[in-house]
Amino acid sequence: MKKAFLLISIFCLSFSLFATKVKYDPEIKVDENLMIPLRNYGVFAPASISIYAIGLYVAGNETDNMKIKDADQPMAIRLVSLSNVLPMSFLIKELRRGFSYGMSHDKEFLKTIQTRIDKFLSILEKSGKKPKKNKQITFLYLPDKVTKIYFESELLGEIKGHDFKRALFGIWFNSNCADPKLRDEAVKIRKK
Repeated sequence: MKKAFLLISIFCLSFSLFATKVKYDPEIKVDENLMIPLRNYGVFAPASISIYAIGLYVAGNETDNMKIKDADQPMAIRLVSLSNVLPMSFLIKELRRGFSYGMSHDKEFLKTIQTRIDKFLSILEKSGKKPKKNKQITFLYLPDKVTKIYFESELLGEIKGHDFKRALFGIWFNSNCADPKLRDEAVKIRKK
C-alpha cells in the first residue's frame, strides 16, 4: 500500500498537467519525396495525471478513427513523455495491455501476431532507452507494410505486416480504446 501511494505521489508531483507544453514537429520527413503532416495530438491522462502525449501524423481529411487505424497508407504515432520518471517498463506494460483493447479483445487475431507483438515489446525493452520528459518514441508505418520504431532519431527496429500496424494503432484509435478523449483529440483536424 505504501509503495502504491509513493508511486502515485511521484506521478502527481512530476507530471505536467498542461498539454500546451507538448511540442510536435509539423511533419515527419520520411525521404525527399514523402512528408507526413501532423494531424493533431492528445494527452494520456488517467486520473487527471498527464503521462504522455501521442501525435498522429497522417495525410488527408479522414476523421473516422477506425478507418485511420485500418488504413494502408504512410502514417505515424509519435509518443512524447511528459515526465522524467516514466519507466520503459510501465510503457511496455501499457502497450501490452493496449494491444488487447486495440483489437477489441479478439484473442484469435492476437494469437496470429503474438510473436511480432513480443518482438516489438522486446525491441523497446532491450533498447536501454529511458523515456524521460520530452523524449520521443515514433512508430512509423510505411506502404511496404513495415512499422519502424524510433527512439528520438535512432531506429531501434521494425516489425512487418499491415495486420501488426492495425493492432498497434488500434491501441489508441480503436472504438473501444482505453482513452476515447485522447483518440478523439488526435484524429481531429487541427485548425491552422
